[in-house]
Amino acid sequence: MLTPEQRQTYGALADVLIPAGSGMPSGGEVALGRGMLDEVLRIRDDLVEPLVRVLDAAAGADPQAEVKRLQAEDPDGFATLSTLVAGGYFLDEEVREALGYKGQQAIPLPQDGTPDYEEDGLIQAVIDRGPIYRPTPDA
Repeated sequence: MLTPEQRQTYGALADVLIPAGSGMPSGGEVALGRGMLDEVLRIRDDLVEPLVRVLDAAAGADPQAEVKRLQAEDPDGFATLSTLVAGGYFLDEEVREALGYKGQQAIPLPQDGTPDYEEDGLIQAVIDRGPIYRPTPDA
């Protein structure tokens, strides 16, 4: 899927986004050394093409400078890179264990009685107001 050169570039950029420290591995170590790059691309195959574009543009560049350039000049490319790096990092079991993150857990609500937000009237103003829509301001 990616060439060895593209993988090397990815690892260097990932290390800028998530450097090693405090006993935690770097983004590149998790992505390449633990196979999380391939795993996250398997899950998000829609990002392969935009990632290749980012990696080809970054080939041979200073990784620190390239991340800054992406942030300033290519927000879509930066979003692709940061989504994949962070996604792969937090998919790694050892990283999650070191952080004490057990993953998303469903916490069932009690099914007996009325929810407290109905009993104390907290939601009544929202019900009385009814549905509203306010457009998000442009960034």
